[in-house]
Amino acid sequence: MDNLDFAAVTHAGSVKQVNEDSVLARPPVFAVADGISGCQRGEIASGLVLRTLARLADESDLTPDTVAAAVADAHAGVLESQTRDHHRAATTVCGAVALEIGEVAYWVVFNAGDSRLYRQLAPGEALEQVSVDHSHVQELVTAGVITPEEAELHPERHVITRAVGSRAGCRPDYWLVPMVPGERMLICTDGLLRDVEFDRIESIVGGEGSPEETVQSLLDLALAAGARDNVSVVVVDVNDAPVRV
Repeated sequence: MDNLDFAAVTHAGSVKQVNEDSVLARPPVFAVADGISGCQRGEIASGLVLRTLARLADESDLTPDTVAAAVADAHAGVLESQTRDHHRAATTVCGAVALEIGEVAYWVVFNAGDSRLYRQLAPGEALEQVSVDHSHVQELVTAGVITPEEAELHPERHVITRAVGSRAGCRPDYWLVPMVPGERMLICTDGLLRDVEFDRIESIVGGEGSPEETVQSLLDLALAAGARDNVSVVVVDVNDAPVRV
């Protein structure tokens, strides 16, 4: 994991008193979780999920199935916590785990909810979204009812359709993508995206700042824009040297 440079930050934002987000940056596992507003103490769910996923860092032989099993364990843990501690907390989760299949390095990307993962494959290239939102407006976009631009202004844009800890089930999505030397990965909760124009985010991510400088600049940008929600950001750089995980 010497080939990965990374940084993470989480902040309550400018309006909310409690930070229900959690972040994880423990190679080879990187993730964010956003405790769902309207539930009691979403920070319980987000923290529990990422503590469960952090155990993957101690695994000696990671596989895509191992990652999926950890997410399933996290979901079961949240449901158990709801029953034991008498709360309804749930959370989104989005992240990536680095692993090898044969001699090739991959990211296992996972998502449940509307936190997001983006990749910039080389400096100057576009920031491409890998994850797909589990939200009401994304379903409308997929069905062709509204455009992506209309989705950004839709009054129900923050209504999610999947979550870890949902009594209806978790049903995360997974992607297996090759790790590209020189790439930069951005993982964030929707608090970063809510009040900031995407091209400004893309400009900062595509800049020459280190991961530490980049996450701080993105947080500063969100706070300057009002940060009505909690903000969490993880940035990971894959160095140009051959990647071994």
